Amino acid sequence: MEDRLNIEIEEISKEFGTTAALFPVSLSIPSGTLVALLGPSGSGKTTLLRILGGLEYPSAGQVLFDGSDATGLSVQERRAGFVFQSYALFRHMTVFDNIAYGLRARPRKTRPPRAEIERRVTKLLDLIKAPYSAGRIPNLWPGALRQGVALARALAIEPRMLLLDEPFGALDAKVRKELRQGLRDIHDTTGLTTVFVTHDQDEAMELADLVVVMSMGRIEQVGKPEDIRARPRTEFVRDFISA
Repeated sequence: MEDRLNIEIEEISKEFGTTAALFPVSLSIPSGTLVALLGPSGSGKTTLLRILGGLEYPSAGQVLFDGSDATGLSVQERRAGFVFQSYALFRHMTVFDNIAYGLRARPRKTRPPRAEIERRVTKLLDLIKAPYSAGRIPNLWPGALRQGVALARALAIEPRMLLLDEPFGALDAKVRKELRQGLRDIHDTTGLTTVFVTHDQDEAMELADLVVVMSMGRIEQVGKPEDIRARPRTEFVRDFISA
């Protein structure tokens, strides 16, 4: 995929009423990078992800896409593909129809022709290694297929970035481990700038190009997985990584 996206987060903060969810944080995400936001519950990682996607707006600071201010852009204008822990798949639709939904739901002016939708969905079924699952119905889907369909649906709209919130959280440990390489392969194939939230340090260290360790609304450390492990810069990072 083309149209990669460089993201700059500049002094972003977020309050919900009198509660601070994010203190001013800054972060550079180079185009085509797979980034893990790693930290315990309440660290601010999901809030930051939602701000990137336009599901929340910051109380202060800016988000820049390729150097342009994107802070006030709508979800649609940001062209983000989302995968949530629940997957939010449609139980009355087949695999094919779930993946095609975002394309079919577009206004007539921007909706691709039927043949183009079929081409895209077929290609994505190959990408998630489920070429023969197009007609399957939800009550027959194993966990790995549900996760793959959620990813394919997010990719079908040809997003500029992929945002995943605990994408393996609904799966058991064995399946989660098996699917990590699948997500890495999909990222390498698409080249999309990808940000995923996780509390699982093994997941972050195995998958990400760049790990952002967060705690209590602040960024504690940013670095490559091997650097985070070898040279933790704060007591929190040292304790969290060694736990």
